[in-house]
Order: sequence, then C-alpha cells, then structure tokens
Amino acid sequence: MDTEVVSSFFSSENKNIPEKDSGISTEFLEIVGDLNESLSEFKLPVAVKCVYNPTIYAKYTFEMYVHKYCNSTKKIMYFGMNPGPWGMSQTGVPFGEISAVRDWLGIEGPVNKPEYELRERPVKGFDCTRTEISGKRFWGLFKKICGDPEKFFKTSFVYNYLNQQWMKNNGCNLTPGDFKVSEMEPLYKICDPTFVQVLKLYEVEIVVAIGKFCETRALKAIKKYLPTSSIKVLYLSHPSPRTVNNNNWEEKAMEQLKNLGLLEYYT
Repeated sequence: MDTEVVSSFFSSENKNIPEKDSGISTEFLEIVGDLNESLSEFKLPVAVKCVYNPTIYAKYTFEMYVHKYCNSTKKIMYFGMNPGPWGMSQTGVPFGEISAVRDWLGIEGPVNKPEYELRERPVKGFDCTRTEISGKRFWGLFKKICGDPEKFFKTSFVYNYLNQQWMKNNGCNLTPGDFKVSEMEPLYKICDPTFVQVLKLYEVEIVVAIGKFCETRALKAIKKYLPTSSIKVLYLSHPSPRTVNNNNWEEKAMEQLKNLGLLEYYT
C-alpha cells in the first residue's frame, strides 16, 4: 500500500520551499486540480490503454517545483506538451530528467505509484536509472546559459499543456499530437482554457512553444480566448531524440534563443 504523500508546501521539514508564498502558486495548483477533475471525464482514444498523471502520484515534488519556482508572475512561459516516461513521470517536474531535477533544481522527495502501473514503464521516482534525453537537453541548456536556476525562473517557468502521459499496453508512448484533430477536440476544449488561465495568472507576455503541437495550440487558444491580447508565441525546436537530425539540438536551440531575443533574459 502506498504511503500517503501530503503537500510538500505544508511540510515544516522541507527547507527547499519559501516560507512565504505569493498565493500565485497556490492558485496555480487549484487550476491543476480543476484540470485533473475535468480530465477524469474525458473519453480517451481507444489506443490509449494506460495513463500516468504525475501531478497526482508525484504530488510532493510537483508541488515543490511549483512553490519553489512558480511563485511569482513570469514574463516567459516555456510551453511543453505532456510528461515523458523517464522525466516528469518519474519526478513530477516538467522536462524532469532526474539528475537535472535533483542536482540543479534542488528538488527531490517521495514519489508514489500511479493507480495502474505498466510493468514496461515502472515508476521508481528518483531511483529510476533511465535518462530522459529531452529533459537532459532542455535543463542542461539553461544550466549552461544561466548557471543558477534562479536566473531562469526570475522571468520564466515551464508549463505542460497536458499533465498526463498516455501509453499503449506495451508501454509505447502516445501523445495528443499522434491523433486526428477531430479525436482531440474534446481534450482541446479542456486544456486550451486552462492554458489561458495560466497565462493570465502569471501575466505571461511571451510563450515559447516547444515543438509544433504546442505552437499550434498556443496560437489557437490565444486567438479564441484572448483575441485582443499582445502575447507573443515563439517557436523552439523540441529536444526529443525522436526528431530526425536532432543530435545538435543544443546548438540549434541556442541560435533560436539568440535570434528570438530571449538570451538577454538569462545572461
């Protein structure tokens, strides 16, 4: 039986959490809670046989991330799609490759099990020995640029469109981008307004969409729900090794950040 994990924010033993919180992070967690409730009513595509939601079973470290780093307004949102099997699904942190989360972000703690766990995709939390390349590349780049995580989070944070990992019976990863738009319309009606809520809460001025799926969703959601907004949507290549000819992602991403005028916020 899993041990109950209470919110890390209210643990007096946790020294990584700011003693005072602006209230923004608490409101953000309420938005995530509402999203999870709405997602429980979403009819998954037939191909999806298993769902992991690390904002629930990795609540302790997810909330640690939110309260430690997402507790003030942010000019820039780095916008990802959903958790990866060896990253956020293990740590509760977006793009959460284990060594980056533990050693650079300074986040570590207990991680429970999802309601249904696939043998092929075990959740071992910080004991997981697999490395998620996307997260290693993403946080590794900003470690190289910023040095300290506080420099990144002074202006920026990372938010995922969907906080669920979807899989086939054999553990093969599925994403919303793998399905027809018509199949995903009910999901978009849930996640698009939530995305906009988060933009408004953090007073975001620039969305850096990581990958084409996120660029499309950001543009459509802002056009529909914030038609008079001046929020910019910029594109950053996804660090996934599944992308063809992506071995030099760091070099390409650095050039993109420079051309988009984003490096000035971190150097």
